[in-house]
Amino acid sequence: MHRRVVITGMGAITPLGNDLATTWEGIINGRSGVGEITIFDASKFPVRIAGEVKGFSPDLSTIHPAIRNVAGRSVLLCLEAAKMAISDAGIDLEREDPRLIGVSLGGDEEYQEFSMMPELYDMTYAYRAFVHGLHAYCELLQHATPLAKLWALRKKTDIGTKALSLTFNLQGPSETSHTACSSSGHALGKAKRLIEHGECDVMIAGGHCSMISEFSIAGFFLLGTLSTRNDEPQRASRPFDLNRDGFVMGEGAGIVVLEELEHARRRGARIYAELAGYGSSSNAYRLTDTPPDGRGGDIAMRRALEDGRINYHEVSYINAHGTGTLLNDRSETRSIKNIFKDHAPAIPISSSKSMLGHLVCSSSAVELIITAMAVAHDIIPPTINYETPDPQCDLDYVPNTSREQRVDVALSNSFAFGGQNATLALRKFTGS
Repeated sequence: MHRRVVITGMGAITPLGNDLATTWEGIINGRSGVGEITIFDASKFPVRIAGEVKGFSPDLSTIHPAIRNVAGRSVLLCLEAAKMAISDAGIDLEREDPRLIGVSLGGDEEYQEFSMMPELYDMTYAYRAFVHGLHAYCELLQHATPLAKLWALRKKTDIGTKALSLTFNLQGPSETSHTACSSSGHALGKAKRLIEHGECDVMIAGGHCSMISEFSIAGFFLLGTLSTRNDEPQRASRPFDLNRDGFVMGEGAGIVVLEELEHARRRGARIYAELAGYGSSSNAYRLTDTPPDGRGGDIAMRRALEDGRINYHEVSYINAHGTGTLLNDRSETRSIKNIFKDHAPAIPISSSKSMLGHLVCSSSAVELIITAMAVAHDIIPPTINYETPDPQCDLDYVPNTSREQRVDVALSNSFAFGGQNATLALRKFTGS
């Protein structure tokens, strides 16, 4: 029997708001969550803007004691978003078999600690660790302060997955994906397959990320990928616009409750949409650049359509990866044309990153949530800051204003740095 997977709960914390309702309201009204960096002193940096989560104050009393001391900002965002998603789903975890509920997250390391412990980044230690390998690293940790040992735990990319499992007593499958910008897309795809294969009935899935730090901003600036439009932060993220100059770093978390359809029906759950398809691929091109011919991204989209048994003419919206970098936007446009051919100009396409910035490991999950809201409410979000068309990006990017239009099938693309791609396909749930 084919086990279908549906979305019954969603939680999001983003630069536009600390809950899903506020985020969605900002999205459909075309607001920008980008502003000046406050997490650290960026006054002397060439990039001084980012999409920060504002006024975030988590309830630490609800966090499992084993996690409380090692949960940095990224994990705290994750836990709060998970609470929202579980509450939104109306699922009583204490009445469910914990062995049939799993976790699948796209996780990142904790980056804000870089500025807190400069002694760990002394060049002498770095050189010793490089030359002498693991032995030198272990020696460093052995003599490090207790704070440094906590830092070592925070640097594990699966700390969010462990935090959710411990906090909510989830004993089912546990997965962590770390594939840069597509991390949470792959995590959601894995969660879908685990339910389909009967290994669990419910998955708490999504992603979390907080990379706004001296280290990340400096690194991406040196790669030439960040916008330097510091004097106009809300106009800096401009996917598909001819005058785009790079992406804007953001942070946040997006968590969904995925359920096997009959399990959701038995408990009378509200269903946002069906997670019908998942496709993944690799560009096999370069470590940084995206291929001009759109290869890789088109494979992920084709596989998602095949997995969901979706005809390409059924697709009525695409939430694009749409970073606002010159090559990425053109490559994604080419990918869409490769798949949809003559139908491509008729498909509304928009980039949530124009409003949120790039949430990196959590971007896929947050964008899937936005896509699910578009399917549920028949509203297509805009791409803001779209002013001057790029002749090589010549599709319908829903410029600046949201659009009321029926959305039966939608794709959400995540084409990661280095060419690791994930596409998720949603179908409107009509009860059958």
